[in-house]
Amino acid sequence: MGTWSTDILGNDSALDTLADLAHSGFSFTGLAEELQEDYIDVSAGAAVLALIEVALAVRGLRELQQADAVEAGRAMLDDERAAWLLAQTDRVLAPNSEVYDLWQETSDESFREWRGKVDAAIEDLRGALGSAAPAGAVGGGPGD
Repeated sequence: MGTWSTDILGNDSALDTLADLAHSGFSFTGLAEELQEDYIDVSAGAAVLALIEVALAVRGLRELQQADAVEAGRAMLDDERAAWLLAQTDRVLAPNSEVYDLWQETSDESFREWRGKVDAAIEDLRGALGSAAPAGAVGGGPGD
C-alpha cells in the first residue's frame, strides 16, 4: 500500500477506489465478495474506509477534492449501503485485515493518528445515520 499520510485517503488503494467510483468501475457486490474472505486484502479494507469518507461528503460532513467520486457516491451511498459499510469496519479494523496489519507495523504514533481519524469518520457517519445498526443486502442497485 503506497501511503503518504495517516489520512483515510492518504494511500493508493483508497484513491483507486475513488477513481473506480467516479468512472463507474466500482461494484458493491465485488467488494462484498472480497470481504467474505478469511483475510481481507488491503484494497478491500481501504475501499471500505474510503467509501465511508465519500458517504460523509455526500451528506455534507466532509469536503473531498475528488468531486466526481462524491457525485457518483450520491447515487450509490444511500443510508442502507452506508450502514453496511459501518458494519464492515469490525473486520477491517482487526487482525486478519491487511490494512490493519500494515498500520500496526508503523510507529505507535502513526497508528494512533490513523486510527483516531478512522474512528472519527465512523462515529461521524453513525451520527449522520442516526444508528449504527448494520443493513442487509448491498447488491441490486446503481453501481452494482
